[in-house]
Amino acid sequence: MKKLLIVLALLLSVSSLCAAETTPIETLALGAPAPAFALRGVDGRIHRLRSFACARVLVVVFTCNHCPTAQAYEERLKQLSTDYRTQSVALVAISPNDNKSVRLDELGYTDLGDSLAEMKIRARDRKFNFLACTTATRNRSRAYGPQAKPHAFVFDAARKLR
Repeated sequence: MKKLLIVLALLLSVSSLCAAETTPIETLALGAPAPAFALRGVDGRIHRLRSFACARVLVVVFTCNHCPTAQAYEERLKQLSTDYRTQSVALVAISPNDNKSVRLDELGYTDLGDSLAEMKIRARDRKFNFLACTTATRNRSRAYGPQAKPHAFVFDAARKLR
């Protein structure tokens, strides 16, 4: 009986952990302020929300290295960066993925994982003209609530989501 109670207690604690993990993540509402961040870029520096204070518009795109859809958007992001750079628009790509969470079968259709080292390779080889950063975990991205990758958020000069 005592063993049964211990097993039940363990099952209940595991199920409550799983339930907490499946709580839906809310996407940032229109008009909401941009959540602060401090992220390591492929340039080796730490970039913060205030690092983009000179830009009239800030585009934050959640993306990653290993996803074919995200890869398909890389040229579009480069073109957006080129087209709007002279209009004081900054674009930063953020990978929220934990590199350890990329499954082996996902690497079957990509040349790189999602580590910062591999982001540096991709940014160099694909000639990114925008900043790419990593959170190294999903925790920071939860404040924005991206639902898929890529997912773009456009902020005005007051850093309100438009």
